[in-house]
Amino acid sequence: MSRPRLAAPESLDAAKVSQQRRKPTAAPLLILGLILVALNLRPPIAGFGPLLSQFQAEFQVSAATLSLLTTLPLLCWGVLAPLAPLLSRRYSNETIILFSTAVIGVGSVLRIGATLPVILVGTVLVGAGIALNNVLLPSLIRRDYADRVGPMTGLYTLAVVGGAALASGVAVPLMTALGGAWRSSVGVWTLLAVVGVVAWLPTVFGRQTHARAPVRGGPSVWKNPYALSVTLYMGFQSLVFFTWLTWLPRVLQDNGFTAAQAGLLLAFANVVQLPFTLAVPVLAARPKLLVPLAVGTALVSAAGITGLLLSPLTPLPWLLMMGIGAGSTFPLALMFIAVRAANVAQVPQLSAMAQGFGYALAASGPFIFGALHDLTGDWQVPLIFLLAMTGLVLVTGVAAGRGARG
Repeated sequence: MSRPRLAAPESLDAAKVSQQRRKPTAAPLLILGLILVALNLRPPIAGFGPLLSQFQAEFQVSAATLSLLTTLPLLCWGVLAPLAPLLSRRYSNETIILFSTAVIGVGSVLRIGATLPVILVGTVLVGAGIALNNVLLPSLIRRDYADRVGPMTGLYTLAVVGGAALASGVAVPLMTALGGAWRSSVGVWTLLAVVGVVAWLPTVFGRQTHARAPVRGGPSVWKNPYALSVTLYMGFQSLVFFTWLTWLPRVLQDNGFTAAQAGLLLAFANVVQLPFTLAVPVLAARPKLLVPLAVGTALVSAAGITGLLLSPLTPLPWLLMMGIGAGSTFPLALMFIAVRAANVAQVPQLSAMAQGFGYALAASGPFIFGALHDLTGDWQVPLIFLLAMTGLVLVTGVAAGRGARG
């Protein structure tokens, strides 16, 4: 079976059609709306990590049960991601993104409920809204910015990672400033969803025509020889990131750091990602760099986890390395989807496959990490598990990038 070449930009005619879909004045609004919507994709999850101790104290639940606050959204991303290309055949991507952002807002309101079942329902709604946007926003970038996929993917991932950094850094200070209640800190992110909805409205109503997913012939995504490796890479790198995003504050607090210090350290691990989310997609646009990037970023992550395992009382340098790795592997996963699709029409299909199966796989990480802690009573075995998963990030990244020419 022949390997598909790296997907090339659309033809000139296709580009003209893409330009005709938007009014000339809509491009800046699209970029602004994209940034503000993307900012909503991580705070509902990242903002909970530094507050897990307060949550556990109130509800008296195990570490494995606590992990549901991250595991449920990831399961939603896995289960619902395949719905995105199906919905886009009936409705425009712009309309679905607007609806999904509103659902994130409704879920964020429920996540400050008085009972655990209400909070979990809100968690599912947040996960459902993010699931569709996870697939459709990168597909929209590939459709409307075919000649600038690298920079625009970098801008998108910068907004996603920036949202996570903001949420993890201000979670505890917000709780303190708003009266010491974790619900006040978590509820703030409802306002960000409202801002995202308002910012996206011009994109919905500013279109001359609403482009739906193209229905074309061509090879099935299941016949793409890179589909499996891209999917597994997305899954394992997500598993590593969301596991430490969920549990690092608890690990740090159990090693003597206060909740505020743990939240600040987690924020450093997220902030350091920002320049790499911009640089990696630009570098990954050069096919010969795909494998070196996959190897280098995985090794940096592994070094950080190893350092935290061996020297937990001096965590800052290790967290920075883990942040650099996460800030590089996520945009690299998105670039694998963009360049390993056989054609433009296959991008949302490969995106749905990679994020559907990938995030379903990733959902097991926080749960297994918490369950291992419940079983052993320490954090060493869970961190060894995380290190092993980082090894699989390396292996699948090499497989996804092999054979690239350009």
